[in-house]
Amino acid sequence: MTDSPSLDAATIETIDAVLRERLCEDELPGLSLAITDGDKTVYAQGYGSRDLATNEPATPETVYGIGSVSKSFAALAVAQLVGAGDLAYDDAAADYLDISIPEDVTLHHLLSHTSGYPSLAVSEALIARQLEVGEAGVPLGTRDDFHAYIENARDEIAGKPGERWMYCNSGYTLVGEIIEAVTGRPFTEYVEGEILDPLEMSRSTYDGDRFERFVDRMTPYFPGEGEDADLEPAALPVRERSAAAGGLLAPVTDLTNYLRLHLNGGTFGGDDVVDSDPLERCYGAYAETPSGPYGYGWRTRDVRGHELIGHGGSIAVSTAYVGFSREDGIGLALLANASPGYGLAELGQGVFAALVGEDPDELPFFARKRRLEELAGEYETYRGVKEAEVEVEGGTLRLRIGGPIEEGSWTPLVPEDLEAGEFHALTVAGDRQPVRFERDGDDLSLFIDRWRLHKQ
Repeated sequence: MTDSPSLDAATIETIDAVLRERLCEDELPGLSLAITDGDKTVYAQGYGSRDLATNEPATPETVYGIGSVSKSFAALAVAQLVGAGDLAYDDAAADYLDISIPEDVTLHHLLSHTSGYPSLAVSEALIARQLEVGEAGVPLGTRDDFHAYIENARDEIAGKPGERWMYCNSGYTLVGEIIEAVTGRPFTEYVEGEILDPLEMSRSTYDGDRFERFVDRMTPYFPGEGEDADLEPAALPVRERSAAAGGLLAPVTDLTNYLRLHLNGGTFGGDDVVDSDPLERCYGAYAETPSGPYGYGWRTRDVRGHELIGHGGSIAVSTAYVGFSREDGIGLALLANASPGYGLAELGQGVFAALVGEDPDELPFFARKRRLEELAGEYETYRGVKEAEVEVEGGTLRLRIGGPIEEGSWTPLVPEDLEAGEFHALTVAGDRQPVRFERDGDDLSLFIDRWRLHKQ
């Protein structure tokens, strides 16, 4: 591990500017950041509000839901048990479970999302139920309900274990049950005693009631009904059925302790929390994914030639990212109290880029965001007879053209050459309709079919 880069005023200014811009553009009420090296927290800051009604600020101590970042804690618990000789990564999962699953599915397959099980949407169903935004009508009130759901989904298995990568929260729920079977303790009790306490993560918990007792805690936010609805306060989805997959609640300051464990090969404060060899297995490349190789609860990304090991998470009303680079000796944690419509890993990479002397604006995510936002807006033809709206939607744009005869409907625009402003839309006949944006001085024009529209 090399010395971590110093946080000079220019680096801090860049990081603060990047995050504040995204809060403004992406409807994030609040965001908290902490940066650590192998020894200490080197920067911690809150941005925006943890509660909009009271305007109480987001701080480094604000507690958020960290979603699937929780998976790395389950993987760490397994690594501890592997180091103690109580488990092996190649153990058949069925040997420890009171549920019928294929005998060739191992602990390795569950941890790396290569078991053959696709996502079965258990987490989504439960989160929607707790947010009162939808009801799947699936019995999931007890562990027996969950087991029945998994067993009845056996025909959904897509190939042999190890053949393909499919992100599966339920696989991590089963990992939590294996930990319980081996230790004789509830999964959350084990993690609290063997991970959170040794790492002095005193404000981290799986308990929703304890979360409510924290003064400095996030108010979760979820979009209201309707296309242009504002964010509204929402209930906290407590992941009792799937704590191992996504149930931990924590502040960024606690997560820097966790990151120091990984930067220091399994030690914290001079004490060994986990053996280094099984921990190293967590960072492996067991499956290729669109965002980089996946290990056990960790994914490795290349950021301008620097290796960043991390994981994101979301519980719909809260989003998270933690990442660390052993080469650069730096770790970071980002938490927000809403979902911006993309993974917080993108912002994490921007912060990391600034820390290692790179320009965040040069990263594909930020460059794309900047270009799409430049093209979005209201357009009209000569004398305003016909009007158009262009909005950012996901990683592209959508267009609606209206006029005196018809209001028009939204059409996705597929990028051909984003920097050149060239897109296409599909007609009802399936033909590609060219769409082009051109700038001439201060004028930005949209050309489609017979129309030229000017941005207002």
